[in-house]
Formats: sequence, C-alpha cells, structure tokens
Amino acid sequence: MNTKHSITIAFEDLFKLLIGLIVDDLKVHKHFHHLSLSGLDTSPLHLNLYKQIFILSGIKEADISDELADWYFEQTKRVNSIDLVHDEKELVDLSSEILEGLLKARNELYMRKVTKDLG
Repeated sequence: MNTKHSITIAFEDLFKLLIGLIVDDLKVHKHFHHLSLSGLDTSPLHLNLYKQIFILSGIKEADISDELADWYFEQTKRVNSIDLVHDEKELVDLSSEILEGLLKARNELYMRKVTKDLG
C-alpha cells in the first residue's frame, strides 16, 4: 500500500466520526421535514451528507446505488418520531442501526464483486 498520500485513523475514531455524521444528518432531516410541513420546498437545502457517510463507511462513490440511497433515506425518516431534545440515546441508537446497515450492504456488495471475479 502506498502511504505517501494517505492518513491513518483509528477504527474507534472512525466509528465515532460516522455516528456523529449520521446523527447530524438525522437532525437536519428532521428539521427539513418540519419545514416542509409548513409548505417550504426544502429540496435545494439538502446537504447530501449521505455520500460522505457512505464513502467513509467504505463504499466507493461509484458503487453508491439508487437502491442503497433510497434505503438510507427511508431509515432517516425514522428520526421524525424521535424527540431530539430528550432522546439523544435513541438518536444515537438509530444512527448505529443505520451504520450497521451500511456496513452490511458494503460487505455484501464487495463480496458479490469478489465472488464474481473468482468465478
């Protein structure tokens, strides 16, 4: 591996970073949801943090499918039933579930590619 232009991050730090990004993305989704209920078109405001989350979780940008993005957005809708002020643990739990789903999807995606290359 060429380390000339690479950085190293501890797994625990990467995990905390990913959970934190997902938590932040969930908060943004909840706020956008409430703004949209008042009639505001929030589509130009979306940050597309999901792409950075996917990449940091080990999914190459070229491998981010519409199906995976749709799954992620369906999961983010679950934040609308969480009280952000009083349920920080529930928010972190949801973020952990989403990350677990992304890691599972990543493993399945690349296992299919490896199997195809070997077969």
